[in-house]
Amino acid sequence: MTSPTLSQTALVVIAHGSRRDSANQEFMQLVENLATDKAAQFARVAPAFLEQTSPTLLQACETVIKDGMKKIYVYPLFFNNGRHVGKDIPAQVVEAMEAFPGVEIELMDYFGLAPELGSTIGNHITDQL
Repeated sequence: MTSPTLSQTALVVIAHGSRRDSANQEFMQLVENLATDKAAQFARVAPAFLEQTSPTLLQACETVIKDGMKKIYVYPLFFNNGRHVGKDIPAQVVEAMEAFPGVEIELMDYFGLAPELGSTIGNHITDQL
């Protein structure tokens, strides 16, 4: 099997999900902005929600696969390695791998591990003073 090309590579950003539509829309806008900023690295950037709303990870993977994606990176937008990051999301990734055996699906490190996160938070606080 040949390696997927850049034009066949997608990023699915997964967040918790909320009962509040406005919170979910805020996340969707963030993913849309990320898609614009990172357009050169991924052919498609799509949102997914762990619970409360859709698209689920499985649905998001199905959507980008229909667009010809052969490699999908899953990025958990979570601060801590709690139950969702440690258990629930990996289980959903395995489910997606089983549902789409011809597609490479790779789980990335969660957001909270980003080394510059503390600095970014500090800057955000300082900017509000």
